Amino acid sequence: MSDIVLYDYPRSTASYRVRIALNLAGLSYKQVMVNLLEGEQSAPAHLARNPQGFVPVLDIDGHRFIQSLAILEYLDSTRGL
Repeated sequence: MSDIVLYDYPRSTASYRVRIALNLAGLSYKQVMVNLLEGEQSAPAHLARNPQGFVPVLDIDGHRFIQSLAILEYLDSTRGL
C-alpha cells in the first residue's frame, strides 16, 4: 500500500492538477474520493483532515497539505518536477 494518500474529487480542477503532478513524478498513491455532490466535504472525517472542507488533501512524507499550489510546490522541491 502506498504511503501517499490523495483525498480528492474527480471533477475538481484543483485535484486534477495534483493528480497530473503525482503522475508526472511517477508516484504511486492511494486515491480516496470525497464526493462533493453528496456533501462529504462537510463530514467530520474530512473536516478533521481539512477544516475548510476543500479538496484536494494530500498526505505525503508524514505531512498533510490542503492547498493544491502548496502541494505542487512541495512535490517540485522534493521530487524535482
